[in-house]
Amino acid sequence: AIEPLSRVLLAARVTKYVNFVFVPKGYVYNEKTVVAAYDKFCYFAILQSCFHEQWVRTYSSTLETRINYAPTDCFENFPLPQNCTELEVIGETYHEHRRQIMLTRQEGLTSTYNRFHNPKESAEDIVRLRELHVEMDRAVASAYGWDDLDLGHGFHETAQGVRFTVSESVRREVLSRLLGLNHERYEEEVRNQELGIGDSGKKKEKKVKKSKSTDGQMGLL
Repeated sequence: AIEPLSRVLLAARVTKYVNFVFVPKGYVYNEKTVVAAYDKFCYFAILQSCFHEQWVRTYSSTLETRINYAPTDCFENFPLPQNCTELEVIGETYHEHRRQIMLTRQEGLTSTYNRFHNPKESAEDIVRLRELHVEMDRAVASAYGWDDLDLGHGFHETAQGVRFTVSESVRREVLSRLLGLNHERYEEEVRNQELGIGDSGKKKEKKVKKSKSTDGQMGLL
């Protein structure tokens, strides 16, 4: 899957925060990492957004107080927006600004996001990262067609403590909408299988046998 790509998105499997970063595709990736076969910044924006984070925190298992990110539980069932090309610029801007913060401060992702979620941290570079995160979340909401959502970013109490994120009511609404979209995509997938229609929308010569498992991105069901 990653052979034709220039790079891949990588995240730690067990982690305090949900953070993705681009790395070269030629690495030998440790089992304790999650590799997403994407090389475009628009997918980074989606996976780094509050939408994916809330989904992960709801459906992933945990190890002590940390997330135990399992692709089958947190990614394959996550309904991506059907058109994300407009997220390319904000994804790149966010990724580059965060990279510069880590280079300048000589700190890793966890230390950077400890600052990001600390209400007492008012350094200009961290404040700018928060502003970009708000901009990125709004762009992702627009990609889903959910411009009606008032995300209400700020420092909010969560199960993990105080976090800079969207409001609690929005977190519930986002999960509800994502789950509804998951169901719609799954039902469409089932109908296409019954009709023998592939991903291209064309009818296959040979009807696909219906699987007993819920493989693919709709695996939640």
